[in-house]
Amino acid sequence: MLEFTRIRVDVHDGVATLTLNRPGHGNAVDDAMHSELTRIFPAVRADDRVRAVVLTGAGDTFCRGGDSSASRTFTTSTGLTPIQEARLIVETLLDLDKPVIAAVNGDALGLGAILATLADASFVVPSASLGDRHVAGGVTAGNGSAALWPAIIGVNRAKRLLLGAEVLTAREAVDIGLVSSVAEDPLTAATELATRWAALPPFALRSTKAVINVHLKDAAARALGYGLALEEQAMAGPEFAAVLARRRSS
Repeated sequence: MLEFTRIRVDVHDGVATLTLNRPGHGNAVDDAMHSELTRIFPAVRADDRVRAVVLTGAGDTFCRGGDSSASRTFTTSTGLTPIQEARLIVETLLDLDKPVIAAVNGDALGLGAILATLADASFVVPSASLGDRHVAGGVTAGNGSAALWPAIIGVNRAKRLLLGAEVLTAREAVDIGLVSSVAEDPLTAATELATRWAALPPFALRSTKAVINVHLKDAAARALGYGLALEEQAMAGPEFAAVLARRRSS
């Protein structure tokens, strides 16, 4: 498998545990991690050792979203623009036919919430918060939530969450179907489920997931490109610039 600096990869008994690995920064997605997220899911798909995947975060946070620190330059190592990378992250995750279980060990915000909610199952620690506050940050929620959450939880619930930039408790997120279960030890729960799924007949497992994911891929085909184009427009506009300036001066 490829080498990664921002994502720790451990493969044991057919289960690949992928750990977002910037614990000192709440596993916020900087430029390096953003580029690595475009490569990790195709690498896992191509690795014959892997039959199921657990996705988690180092430390006590799953992923607090994009890194908005002053040092971030929004450059990539893939030759793609950040917006093109954002689309590739979602599309390669949806293309991964091996089951993915999220062990949400802390807050999952922005892109972190997208990763958690596009997993095939997700175990969330009770203290975690989940949501996408793009609108509050002056940016279109184009990186997956506005395109795909309506297909997961319904249009009206998605509107409530995204237009109001709401953040849910773990229990609230489970109650509306955004994630699967609350668990005191999400990594153990996720690993146990991944191990059980990895033992099932692989073609039947993967092909069933592929059929189910057609619904999400259809939603992505309709709305993801449009949402990301509007997000790119917003990131070049005055509302985002004002929010970013306030963050960096505080």
